[in-house]
Amino acid sequence: MLLERRSLVLVQQQMYTSYLHGIREVTCDHINDTIANVDMTDYNIGDTLERGTRVSLTIRNVPKVISADRLLSIFGKRRR
Repeated sequence: MLLERRSLVLVQQQMYTSYLHGIREVTCDHINDTIANVDMTDYNIGDTLERGTRVSLTIRNVPKVISADRLLSIFGKRRR
């Protein structure tokens, strides 16, 4: 999937829990026919896109969390 500047992607439910997802660390991307949404962009197969700085914001709803005290009791106290 090609994510253009100022894109918003929401990953939830089975897509989040059952599928691996990530961003490869490369300096450029080569547009080819394996990109699912290439026909919805202004790019053509064969184009090369240089990557620049990008910012990612992740917000997660974590209904069950473990307290810091419980975590320390499991893994031991912090060393200073």
